[in-house]
Amino acid sequence: MTAPTLSYTVRRSPYFDRTLDLGACEFMVYNHMYMPLGYGRDPRVDYDALVERVTLWDVGAERQTELRGPDALALADYLCPRDLSGLAPGRCLFTPVCDEAGEIMADCIVLRVAEDVVWISHSDVDLELWARGMGLYRGFDAAVAEADVAPLQLQGPAAAAVLAPICPPGVATLPRFHCATTTVAGVEAVVSATGWSREPGFEIYPLGSARAVEIWDAICAAGESHGLLVTGPNVVRAVEQGITDTQYRMNSGMNPIEAGIERMLELDGADFVGRDALLAVRREGARRRTVGLVCDGPAFPWLEDFWPVTQAGREVGVARWAVWSYALDRNIAIALVEVGTGDDGLVVHAPDGPRDATPHPIPFV
Repeated sequence: MTAPTLSYTVRRSPYFDRTLDLGACEFMVYNHMYMPLGYGRDPRVDYDALVERVTLWDVGAERQTELRGPDALALADYLCPRDLSGLAPGRCLFTPVCDEAGEIMADCIVLRVAEDVVWISHSDVDLELWARGMGLYRGFDAAVAEADVAPLQLQGPAAAAVLAPICPPGVATLPRFHCATTTVAGVEAVVSATGWSREPGFEIYPLGSARAVEIWDAICAAGESHGLLVTGPNVVRAVEQGITDTQYRMNSGMNPIEAGIERMLELDGADFVGRDALLAVRREGARRRTVGLVCDGPAFPWLEDFWPVTQAGREVGVARWAVWSYALDRNIAIALVEVGTGDDGLVVHAPDGPRDATPHPIPFV
């Protein structure tokens, strides 16, 4: 196999050489870092490992904007449209971060690592700069920095069995959306019961890069008897489960109401970035809505751009995610369409030909 050609100007995680040794050959640049996506295998092999056994992902490109100080939680609460004011130490929460127009900048997991420390673990955006500017503008007593943390994701039914022998008691049984500062293989780390899948799993955040690879090696050794496979984030399973990144391929200018997560927002409480704009959207009504679609026909090609969705020959939206679902044995897509678009006569225009589409609830599985 020919080694991938990689730029020396793009940052690597501490596990990068390990992934190359295991055959990583497909990468994306995410938060100015390489993230391994593919290892040259049939994608079904990776999918089966995730849903049946356990997988390990290098997600060192998933960065943590650290807020530290007396106002750490207050600054996080101002940056996010969800109410974080009651987030206790040791708890985590999914939230978008929006700009002043109410449009989603990033999908995030917020971790309250300590009383005065909050991490915003974010998707592909320069969130540290945004948070630092907002903190200075509003006068919050909180230092903002990118933490020296390179996460791993351990995802799949056997994740707890792999983690338990290399952690103190209780870490492998953390409830969903809880986190703990602990050790993994003797290395200080934060472990959270979260991840980019709805399978049982964990995100592991070594506290510093110097010994991070020790955790990687220990997990690989502990997972050998459980059939652990090193993979990239599994897009097929994520779409089946309705877990997506709102910035995939390009930013769509979508707000949380259009994304279908209005129920998570606290629009009538304290002020936050984008609140006035989102109140206006709620008052006037959103222009678009997110829908799930199932499509017959041959398997979709890999989606590398948004695909048009039409009805009666008129474009009414775009498919933002589209995959062949192994669980449903058919094509599925998550689309952003005009409000008022009916359920009948929808067509997804894939590069290799159109597919008739029928609405389906999200998550698909």
